[in-house]
Amino acid sequence: MRKLNRSLGILLGVGLSVVAQAAAVKFTDYRTFYQSLGANLFAGPGTELAMPCTDSPRHCLWVNATRPAYERYDHALWTVPGELPLKPVKGTPEIVFDGEALSIGKQRWLLRDVINLAPPAWRVGDSIDPENLALVRAWRQGTSACLEMQYVSSGRGDRYTQVLLVHGQHLYALPRLFASCAAIRKAPQNQFSYPDNSYLGPEQENNPLGLQMDYWLPDGKTPVARYLLHFPNQGDPFVFEAERQ
Repeated sequence: MRKLNRSLGILLGVGLSVVAQAAAVKFTDYRTFYQSLGANLFAGPGTELAMPCTDSPRHCLWVNATRPAYERYDHALWTVPGELPLKPVKGTPEIVFDGEALSIGKQRWLLRDVINLAPPAWRVGDSIDPENLALVRAWRQGTSACLEMQYVSSGRGDRYTQVLLVHGQHLYALPRLFASCAAIRKAPQNQFSYPDNSYLGPEQENNPLGLQMDYWLPDGKTPVARYLLHFPNQGDPFVFEAERQ
């Protein structure tokens, strides 16, 4: 355990100096803040997926190429976004999310087998209707992969992103409040850490004063770090200052 704690300290060291400065610096988006912490498992903008659909019967898939859609329903009439290529970029596997499973190349992970790291109220179920998603973006790093899914929503819906992580051949669903693939960080022994965020203040979501961000290992019991985010414009969670506790 001492060795693990020392290793965690080394991984977090780079990010700590940035966050120490962040107490006097305003962030205006969570992705930039997460990236500033360092040791990110996924970097860059990711790959935006597209959603082709059949007309009748209705089937929709989020994919990075049209070929896996055509192969799955080969006699169907498809409506395909114009920018979607037939095959993914060379060296990139086909990625398919059909609402019940995530497929990357020849591997497939069912949602019903997901390891839910989110609180009970926000846990992913056995399926997600692809047409309820407005945007899906994918990242890959070695054998790990991440999907960031924005739901069709209004109001405060943009605060709740569904993140699915493939790591160590397991599929995880992360807590949704201000979730991002950029938030997932490397941890010793081929583990990862993730944030579980909660509002601060008596009115919680209705008029938050800030955010408590607790990083955990995937067992959900081992704490890694805690950050407190202060909202200088009370009630606006997208402008904030941060400090590590």
